[in-house]
Amino acid sequence: MKKTKVYNIFKIIKNIICWALIVALTFAVVYFLSTKISGGIPSMFGYSVLRVSSGSMEPLLDVGDVILSREVSNAEELQIGDVVTYYGSGALDGYFITHEVIKAPYENDEGVIMLQTKGVANEIADREIPFSEVHSEMICKLPFLSAVFDVFFSPWGLLIFIGLIILIFLDEIVNIIKYLAYGERATDERADINEIIERIETQSKKNLDNSSEHEVK
Repeated sequence: MKKTKVYNIFKIIKNIICWALIVALTFAVVYFLSTKISGGIPSMFGYSVLRVSSGSMEPLLDVGDVILSREVSNAEELQIGDVVTYYGSGALDGYFITHEVIKAPYENDEGVIMLQTKGVANEIADREIPFSEVHSEMICKLPFLSAVFDVFFSPWGLLIFIGLIILIFLDEIVNIIKYLAYGERATDERADINEIIERIETQSKKNLDNSSEHEVK
């Protein structure tokens, strides 16, 4: 019985951890996809994870690279050489551009704070933009997340995700199938492996005792 209790406790803890991870991952995927569909940038606590979709920043940033960026609230935080993401306009309306700052923020004649960027691989600089259009500043690249993006946001991602859930909860799924197929008999007949072993050992001991009694008689 002691082994059975330990096994059950371990099983409960495993299920809680697995369900927590699955819920968190599901929430992250749904939040990311819904934000992307609505045309926004997924952010949490002022930080965003972005993926490079063009080669305008090569060789600094390659297509498919994932970067971590943070929101910028003060123009004085930016300087030449920083990489920022800003909202596109005109022909690029609805897109987000991640380029290098080539002209630090300054105040124009109308009192608007402006700056200018350029793609490392581009020959022509971008138009000057107001600081209010800047979304965030790049902190670093996240190489390990590129593989995650490739897996979970590809056509095979959903199938892999479902496969992981099935693998983690295989024993529970088998029990559910048994219950649906056999009804209450399945739950009555279900027993932990440790209990089965204990029953066999108990029965063997009884048989041995009975044999000893017969020999004495």
